[in-house]
Amino acid sequence: MPSSTSNSERRYLQWFVVFTAPLFVLLCLNYFFLRNAGELMTIPDILARQQDPKTFCLYGTALYGDTYRYKLDTLMLRRPEVIAIGSSRMLTLRERFFSQSFYNLSNTVSNLHEGRDVVEGILAQAVKPTTVIFGIDFWWFNGAYIPPTPYSHRPEPLHQFEGYFLFEPFAWLREGKITPKDYIQTIIGKASPDFCSIGIQALKRRTGFAPDGSQYPFIDPDLQPGLVEQPFGEIDQIRTGVDRYTYADRADPRHLEEFFGLIDQLRSAGIDVIVLLPPFAQPIADALTEEKGHFGILEDIRKELRKKDVFFFDATDPKTIGSSDCEFQDGVHPGDVAMARVLLAIDQSRRRDGQPPLSDTAGLQATVARYAGRAMIPDPRVTTVREGDFLHIGCLK
Repeated sequence: MPSSTSNSERRYLQWFVVFTAPLFVLLCLNYFFLRNAGELMTIPDILARQQDPKTFCLYGTALYGDTYRYKLDTLMLRRPEVIAIGSSRMLTLRERFFSQSFYNLSNTVSNLHEGRDVVEGILAQAVKPTTVIFGIDFWWFNGAYIPPTPYSHRPEPLHQFEGYFLFEPFAWLREGKITPKDYIQTIIGKASPDFCSIGIQALKRRTGFAPDGSQYPFIDPDLQPGLVEQPFGEIDQIRTGVDRYTYADRADPRHLEEFFGLIDQLRSAGIDVIVLLPPFAQPIADALTEEKGHFGILEDIRKELRKKDVFFFDATDPKTIGSSDCEFQDGVHPGDVAMARVLLAIDQSRRRDGQPPLSDTAGLQATVARYAGRAMIPDPRVTTVREGDFLHIGCLK
């Protein structure tokens, strides 16, 4: 006759199975959801799929912070002649703009230490580029915002499966980032059949990195205008001197020294370096001009670039390139057309210096003329949805 202890253990086990079996089933469904969305692919598998010339896949993960490793590994495969590096503000420079092979290594630099990691990664390549377009943000040189510290390599996030990933779809459903329909269609393999997508962001929002390293952003057509300055919220930060717009009369000498050391490293390897100050939307550029007494750091950077005889193009004010607010994603991120204008202006300066252009000038000029006033040059491989006035500032598109 079984003991009371055995009966108790059996009942406990039965109740345990009753309560955990549904969770196990849901976690299995989450696994298939993540797998079918491409979130569980390894970087080599992602690159093999993205760099297949027969496909055009966007990579937009919601789980990994692996941009640096992903882009360095892609660079090794592509071996481009021209590379762009910098922050997210450089991400709309696209290979289609160039007459040479190109890769956009941007969104890997948010400070000069990370810039050093990227430069060392470029110089470690077996085949080095002929040209690097180095986009810089003036706050990198602000010692009050980014205090100079001894250099150390960035920790590299691992691209590997973690158990807690299986619980993430629950949070995305609860927060409305995905719908039950998205969830079910992805599990049964019928999500976004018209596009090649790797990762939830690419699948759901059509945002992510293209094979050339550029990024296609998610532009929300339902964005509400809110306050008058809402589309360009950085204006308040500029006027009050907070965050990356912390007031600084001059560039920190230690940051300048580190930056020009990177330029020297690239030049010593025989690489032509173009330094770019990317454009701001007009309200942001105007606010910086109005508060220029607090931002001597900008003029300091320009002065030092001239002194060091570095080729640079200052597109801080979009009037310099003939752009408009309608060609921006927001106050600090230029869209495709604005960055195409930047490249045309750089080529114009290069011609004056007797250097060859980087773009197919006539073709790029025709593209700019056709799509002037848009943030994104239409690409049916990315989306077939027509761009609207997502900033709610009266743009006719």
